[in-house]
Amino acid sequence: MDTNTHRRLCGVLGVGLLALAGGGVALVGAALFRTPTTAVQVVLIGAAGLLDAVAAFRNPVTARIDWFRLGGLANVALGLALPVGVLGWGGGGRGTLLLAVTALGGLSLAAIGVDMALYAGAHVYERPLDAANRVKGS
Repeated sequence: MDTNTHRRLCGVLGVGLLALAGGGVALVGAALFRTPTTAVQVVLIGAAGLLDAVAAFRNPVTARIDWFRLGGLANVALGLALPVGVLGWGGGGRGTLLLAVTALGGLSLAAIGVDMALYAGAHVYERPLDAANRVKGS
């Protein structure tokens, strides 16, 4: 998959996450923010969507920060949002199992995001996402 395809997918994901966060706020309204964990989850999902949407297009932000680093930060935010939402559901055996599963999935997504943000995806993809910008031999 080429870099442009990765970048377009960031845009699609970003718009979807923004629609999800915005739709949740529109449907539920201010009641959504009565539970702190739900509020944090919605903010993290919205932040992930915004970062992905910004990363998808050439703009002043991506002129200063590589698009894949923004996408990596978006993955970290989305990875943190997964288990945060489960924290407000209460305890019990099922709650603990669900928290463990979402935490594992969230940490996996966050690890991919850290790799993208710090190492240009060198450990996740077959080649770093900034390989076209690297000077041969460096």
